[in-house]
Amino acid sequence: MMIKTKFWGEVAIDDSKILSFANGLIGFEDFKKFILIPHEKDQNFHWLQSIENQYLCFLVTTPMSFMFDYSIEISDDTVGRLGITSAEDVAIYCLVTVPEDPLKISANLSGPLIFNVSNLTGEQVVVMDEKYCVKHYIIDELKANAPRVIDNLTSAFTGQALGESAPAVDESIFSPANFAAELEESLKVCNSYMNQ
Repeated sequence: MMIKTKFWGEVAIDDSKILSFANGLIGFEDFKKFILIPHEKDQNFHWLQSIENQYLCFLVTTPMSFMFDYSIEISDDTVGRLGITSAEDVAIYCLVTVPEDPLKISANLSGPLIFNVSNLTGEQVVVMDEKYCVKHYIIDELKANAPRVIDNLTSAFTGQALGESAPAVDESIFSPANFAAELEESLKVCNSYMNQ
């Protein structure tokens, strides 16, 4: 199937990968069909492109790509509407806002998108938890979690469990400054799309 898109002109998509939102997204309830398009420069991001309105396209990411402890309770009503039968059916994404200053990139953690990956249905839910906000700053979260990320990456690269004596690793490559620089580079690409 060919669709018109916001950033890539007319593209062919696989009909079997169309996501259906029975209620649309908050503020965009009239648009029910979307496709996830991988971000070509950063695997942590995707574009959620409407197939019904070429100008409706959102940058999204999984909360777990930048924080360790995002956990929400999915209501029984949502589970029923989406036909979720196991935890393996669930994928959670959040909408991302890239402002003029890319270091202020934020994710909407209080309005996540819940997908059933088995039947490709989705729903945006409202999370009533004060620790999750509409503008959760991704760079700040990455900086706060840098020591934990460094421990995890060091463990992965060395094959040693945390606390064990591991071979020396140049941890400066995992510094918060390097994380921020890498993300900032990705965000410049995002910004170039957003400003088209």
